[in-house]
Amino acid sequence: MIRRGAAYGPLLPDGVLDDDGGDRGLMFTFVGAHLGRQFEFAQTQWLNDGVFFGAGDARDPIAATGDGPGDYTIPRRPVRRRLRGVPRFVTTRGGEYAFLPSLTALRWLGEQTD
Repeated sequence: MIRRGAAYGPLLPDGVLDDDGGDRGLMFTFVGAHLGRQFEFAQTQWLNDGVFFGAGDARDPIAATGDGPGDYTIPRRPVRRRLRGVPRFVTTRGGEYAFLPSLTALRWLGEQTD
């Protein structure tokens, strides 16, 4: 699984905390061998559902989907810390699945002479 993020748009000026309406954000790219076992698993089990690691219905406050504030559990020992009412930090504007041909298919395409 290969994951990369890239920022786009101008940075907010120093000291500015409110959105000025500029077009900025992050673009995320994932390349993997099995969409369901890699990306979908990480998205549903690690980001949108804390049951996988014993945190109940906690969601990741940065990358999870959902509306409005939610709870977030910081896994630490000996006792976890639960934050309540954490605001949503990210707005998803879109997404797309694009599939790449396998190495076998690329070799086959490269062997074609016509």
